[in-house]
Amino acid sequence: MPEGVTGGDLYALWRVSEALLPRVADVYYDANRLVAAADGASGLTFALTMWNTLRYELQDMYAEIGGVLLDGATAVRDARLAYEATDAEAASELQGLLADPWQNSPDPAIAPPAPGSERAIQNLIDTRRGDGG
Repeated sequence: MPEGVTGGDLYALWRVSEALLPRVADVYYDANRLVAAADGASGLTFALTMWNTLRYELQDMYAEIGGVLLDGATAVRDARLAYEATDAEAASELQGLLADPWQNSPDPAIAPPAPGSERAIQNLIDTRRGDGG
């Protein structure tokens, strides 16, 4: 592991894995839901057939991008946890930053849900189901 990793560095990784990448993934999952809802009129016209083909492609793309972003968040989380496990001083500093409401807002609109919380579990269920969260 590189030397000189601080709690602030771990906090930056925490923000990326727990807030930023999952929020970007949510944008793509939301776009997926919007495209899915734009079903179009019934009937077998050429334009409707082409729209459905495009719509399915867009949905697949949005779902894949969202999944890649969440995979990236998992990789960043794993790296942060590896640093925390080997650097007790940086891990302690990170915990201090996470506990400080001036550094890490408890506002759910800003901060990610606490691990194990009902909201975090629901987000995980929604993500696995394809709803995005």
